[in-house]
Amino acid sequence: MGLLLLAAPVQAAPTAEAADVKPNTPQPSAAEIEANNAAARAALPPNVTMTVIGKLPKYNGPADHYSQNGSTFTGEVNALAEKVPYDYKFSRVQSLYGRIFQITESSTVCKDVYATWDAGYHEKYHSFNVSLRGASVLVPADGITRSWCWSGVPTYKDLQFYYYVSGNSQGHYAFTSGRGRVRYPWQ
Repeated sequence: MGLLLLAAPVQAAPTAEAADVKPNTPQPSAAEIEANNAAARAALPPNVTMTVIGKLPKYNGPADHYSQNGSTFTGEVNALAEKVPYDYKFSRVQSLYGRIFQITESSTVCKDVYATWDAGYHEKYHSFNVSLRGASVLVPADGITRSWCWSGVPTYKDLQFYYYVSGNSQGHYAFTSGRGRVRYPWQ
């Protein structure tokens, strides 16, 4: 007696709706993250320290939004005397200044930053940087949150962080997006 095997009918794989499809964003490897950390540490000015946080804590309230097309400041902002802490986000940034603020409780201020590259990125030519009072730090745009703390910062003086992508020239531009918090070291 022979055995008759019947195959199940072939079914097509389900198709994903457009809303279900997520872009395939490559995550950096541990080696890439460590190389980025080493490069950022090597570029530190003498009055700045860096700590790897990994993930950014949740916002505590409204956030400033910085954009090449204009910035929006939220909450009860007195632009000439706003104090820390405050949350911020930025999108498609090439170069711009953040909010004006003052520190009153310490001569050290910290900036937590999570950054990723947007359109036009090419790693051979560009880097993302944040500067305060001429002390510029290299911020890896790899989606890992890091914290930089500037010491020796004057109290009761207007301060402003400057965000910029270096290497933008001759039609070859890159943009960054991200978010973070400006705070005192103990916050």
